[in-house]
Amino acid sequence: MVPPEARLLDEVTRQPTQLCYEWAVDAEDSAARYSGQHHMSVVAQRCREEKYPEAYRAFRLLLVRRPVLTHRELATLPAAAGSDLGSLGDLLYDVYQPAPAGHLDRERRSYVSCKRCHGLLHPTTGGGLWCEQRQCHEAGTVRRGREYRADEGGGVQLLIRPLRRWVSAPGLMEKRLADQLTDIGAEVELWPGFGAYGMRVRFPSGPTLAVDCKDWTSPALLGRRAAPPPPDPPYDRCLWVIPAGRLRDHPDFRAVFERYRPSASPELVTDRELLRTARRLVAAGRPYEDINPAAPGEAPEGLF
Repeated sequence: MVPPEARLLDEVTRQPTQLCYEWAVDAEDSAARYSGQHHMSVVAQRCREEKYPEAYRAFRLLLVRRPVLTHRELATLPAAAGSDLGSLGDLLYDVYQPAPAGHLDRERRSYVSCKRCHGLLHPTTGGGLWCEQRQCHEAGTVRRGREYRADEGGGVQLLIRPLRRWVSAPGLMEKRLADQLTDIGAEVELWPGFGAYGMRVRFPSGPTLAVDCKDWTSPALLGRRAAPPPPDPPYDRCLWVIPAGRLRDHPDFRAVFERYRPSASPELVTDRELLRTARRLVAAGRPYEDINPAAPGEAPEGLF
């Protein structure tokens, strides 16, 4: 299911790799998976009871944009002007916990965040900094973001790992794609139905897509989880979107995913394929099924 060079521990940080976490949530009784699902279910249920979808989206956006908060920020954010968090403020204390000492620069007595994902960087055995988010450290040199003194604002709080891994990380990609699709001319709703799936994308020509972003190391483990989202809010087709770089790193990614999947839905596409098809849909104003996204001169390869 994994290539022979795959590792469960990172060599420079001695931390579990993404593959390790993917395997950890593969089991049906996984405590790691239950923890993340439980917290988001509590948030969704409260917002559903209060008929307040804006609070749910505000909560998700906070996890995406600010995985690190000081204790003072944690206490004052819900009451800040313009906040849509409503009654969810008390739940923040369940999902933000004191930052682990492993992220602390002991000489400077400070934590450093990642410029791209805003999570905390991890000091390496060689004196460098490492980001746990795969797309950040694969982009090249990790860039330093905000630096936090260890005692700043009453102490540094970090989003718990299950939510960093399975909510914040895909949320970054979903928010970026939502902005790009909106610029193209699609109508996008993030986390519709209190998080039923990642994005509901509608085009002027009529089709509606349910889109979830997935950035997994193992196409086999991802394939084993393939299943369509709930039918409400309704959609015409379901897509799982992976970064285009996954196919460069693993040319057989799609084939392995197909071999292990138990369901014909969702369809697996890259972010570039989705954006390319969206541009053609909007430009042509034609039905979704009639669009072939292959560039001029390329052989048709189906819808995506």
